[in-house]
Amino acid sequence: MKRILPLFAIILFFNLSFSQNSETNGTTLEEYNYMISGYEMQISSGLDLKSGYKVDNIDSITKSNYSFSFNAFVRTKQNKLAGILIIAKSEVSGRTYYLGMPIHNTQLQKSFENDVKNWDERMTTAFAQALGELYSKQAILNYKEANKTE
Repeated sequence: MKRILPLFAIILFFNLSFSQNSETNGTTLEEYNYMISGYEMQISSGLDLKSGYKVDNIDSITKSNYSFSFNAFVRTKQNKLAGILIIAKSEVSGRTYYLGMPIHNTQLQKSFENDVKNWDERMTTAFAQALGELYSKQAILNYKEANKTE
């Protein structure tokens, strides 16, 4: 339990950071389900992305035997963030996980947190480190932009 609390603190701050920097109506259940299962099915089948959406890579971070690709799942019509699609790969188990980090949806946030809780301690630790690194990079960019510094 102790190892999970810092992770969820980082997730909360990360989620708030993205939600404050974007205007959004919140992630819908349909969008969340697409991020956690529909995206994988369409990509593995060679099909196009869900109509009305695009996926933009934010960053990819590797921590020991785990890699995490953070992607903006965007509603193209409004050009607004619908959620964060996270593709997590474990070199230890050989598994790939598709997660949806919802925006402005407390119920779906709990589902996201439960998905992460199912990982072993090494993977959750690597994920917390990756989130911390990503959040740090974003904070630096925001500071530079706000203060016009290099």
